[in-house]
Amino acid sequence: MKKVILASGVLFLMASCSSNENDCHECHIAYLNSNNVEIEYELGEFCATNLQDLESNGYNLTEQQVVGTDTIPAAMYPASDIHCEEHHDDDH
Repeated sequence: MKKVILASGVLFLMASCSSNENDCHECHIAYLNSNNVEIEYELGEFCATNLQDLESNGYNLTEQQVVGTDTIPAAMYPASDIHCEEHHDDDH
């Protein structure tokens, strides 16, 4: 009986860790152009620690990007300008 309980506990912990590592979300920079219209520049998918870092520290865009007729300048974008698909423990 103890082996069954121990094995169940180990499986639960492994599943919990795995689900955290697979906590991935698509993210973008929400840039306001000169007309105060939000332009989205897709950053791609971020997971686990990388997702937490992005949402805490922001993103350094090293080269300007053109989206439609708008140019998003190279800059350090704060976490408040980074939006990721909604997930349960954050409002970004």
